[in-house]
Amino acid sequence: MRVLFRVAAGPRLGFGHLMRARSIARALGVTPTVCIRGDRTAVATATARGFQVERGGLGILRANRPRVLVVDDPLEAEAARWVERARATRIPVATLHDLGLGFVESDLAIDGSIEQGDRREPFTLAGPLYAVLDPAVAQMRTQPLGERRAVLLALGGGDHVHQWGEMLARAIRSRRPDATIRIAQGFSREARTSADPRITWVSAPDGLAGELAAAAVAVVGGGVTLYEAAALATPAVGVAVVSAQQPTIRGFARRGAAVDAGIFSDPAAFAHAADAVADLLEHPVRAARLGATAAHLVDGRGVFRVADAIRQLARRAEDESHAA
Repeated sequence: MRVLFRVAAGPRLGFGHLMRARSIARALGVTPTVCIRGDRTAVATATARGFQVERGGLGILRANRPRVLVVDDPLEAEAARWVERARATRIPVATLHDLGLGFVESDLAIDGSIEQGDRREPFTLAGPLYAVLDPAVAQMRTQPLGERRAVLLALGGGDHVHQWGEMLARAIRSRRPDATIRIAQGFSREARTSADPRITWVSAPDGLAGELAAAAVAVVGGGVTLYEAAALATPAVGVAVVSAQQPTIRGFARRGAAVDAGIFSDPAAFAHAADAVADLLEHPVRAARLGATAAHLVDGRGVFRVADAIRQLARRAEDESHAA
């Protein structure tokens, strides 16, 4: 089944939408074929990670004739353009959204957010049962996990990781000198090192499921990685990279499924996050309860439910075409 993903990605926006495309493609068993709204860095990043990148504008819909178009772009006007063209060319279209924002009427509207916002429009699939995570997370969840030791800092794929990662690691080490810190370096292809032997920068181009499963505590932003940590029962401290991530972190925190340490634009967030990590390391029972609550909310199988819905959408459109 040919599926085309139209996604927004880049160093400033992040690569969460791109990774969701890969997760859905993996669940469908298809090549992740994307058309990217982003710069050369986004295209190079996708290519390096095995995506098939289609270049061009709306005309590729008529040229490639995918069986389904999946649009994952937070800019409503951009998403609407692609939905409109897909419908004009009789291609069924699914749209992915976050926090009930940027709704665009489509054949299949999906929002796997823990918080649904004040939306008025109905979504076809809504809530964390439909959170799109790497299929490896669901597989990892079924396996016995070893001892959790390190603290994982997974702050997203943008350039901010290099700016804040080691600062936060040092703040944690000042409170827990015995802590071992692993920092996910995001989408940078440049290997990074630390002068502190207990701080290690790690590259995980195939996903963070393994790192999260081995972490005693994870410090994450308010994107996909927070949901992955939840599904793997990894105690999480959330620090928003941008204000748009705060509702998600607060939603988890209100449910007793994460600790809200604020937003990185507030200098105090580093201290809040470091204090929260130290507290969870000192109180493992409390940390385990936090992780268990999160795992109850997010079971990691949302991507398979979404993939099934996309298959049904494609079959329905084909049946209607034959009937016509």
